[in-house]
Amino acid sequence: MQVTGNSTMTNTYVIDTSFDESITTSYFLSIRSASDGLSFCVLDPVINCYVAYAHIPFKDLSNDNIKTQELLIKEKLLNMPYKKVLFMIESSKSTLVPSALYDPSKKEKIFSLNHEYSENEHILCAHKIKMADAWNVFSVPKFLYHLVKNQFEYISFYQHYSPFIETCLLSAQNKKSTSILNIDLHDHFFDIVLMESRSLKLCNSFQYSNINDFIYFVLFTFEQLKLSPDDTLINIYGIHDRQNSYYQALKQYLRQTKIADTTNHFEYKDGLKIKESHKQEHHNLFNLAICV
Repeated sequence: MQVTGNSTMTNTYVIDTSFDESITTSYFLSIRSASDGLSFCVLDPVINCYVAYAHIPFKDLSNDNIKTQELLIKEKLLNMPYKKVLFMIESSKSTLVPSALYDPSKKEKIFSLNHEYSENEHILCAHKIKMADAWNVFSVPKFLYHLVKNQFEYISFYQHYSPFIETCLLSAQNKKSTSILNIDLHDHFFDIVLMESRSLKLCNSFQYSNINDFIYFVLFTFEQLKLSPDDTLINIYGIHDRQNSYYQALKQYLRQTKIADTTNHFEYKDGLKIKESHKQEHHNLFNLAICV
C-alpha cells in the first residue's frame, strides 16, 4: 500500500496489495470530476471490494481541462484496461424527469427547463435511475466529454444525482421515519433529496456562498413542503466532523439533524486505509457502481 497526504487538500493515493495488474479487465474503474480535482477508485466486483483509490486535488479554470489531460496521460491506473469505466461529473446542471414523460429525442428541451444549454459547450447525456423510475438528463462540458471518450474506448457517463438518489432510496428502506431529508454538501452548491414513505419526493440543488445561504434554503424547503421538524430526519452527506460549522448551525434549528453514516454497498480491502473523511466527501464516487 502506498499513501500520500493527510487530507483532501493533498494527494491521496492508496493501492491494496491484492491489486493485480494482470486482471484489470475484470475490475471496474470509477472516476469523479469536480471543482476540487479528480478522484478515482478501482472495484473488484468478484469480491465486491475496492482495491485502489486516489484523489488529486486541483483547480482548473481552463477551457481545455489541461490538468485533467495531464492526469489521463501520466496516471498509470488510468491507462489500464478495465471491464467497465464509469465517469461521474459533479455538477448541479441536471434535470430529473419521470420515466413516463421521458423522450430521448427531447433531451435538450427537458434540460432547458432548468438550465441554459449551448451545444457548442456541452454534450447532453441521460441515465435512468431505476429505483426512482426517473431519468437524469445532464450536461458534460464538450471538451471534457471528448477527452475521456478518447482515453477510454468504452465508458459510461453519470452525474452525481444518480448514485446519491439510489443511495438515499436504498437507505430509506431500512428507516422507520416517514420523511427523510438528505443534504449533500459540495463546494458551491448543495443537493436536497426528500424521501417520503420510502419514495422520492424532491430532488433539487441550491447555490450557496455562506452558512446563512445554506440555512435559508434548507428552512425554506421545510416551509414550502410543510415538513415537520420533529418528524423529519435530516441526514447530511459530504462532511464527517460534528464540529463542522454547517452541521452545528443547522442543528440549532433542526434537532433531528445528523451526519449520515457511510454506506456499506461495497467493502474495502484491509490494506486500503481510506479515511472516513474521504469516504464521506467522495461517497457518490464510492457508490457509483450501484448505478451499473
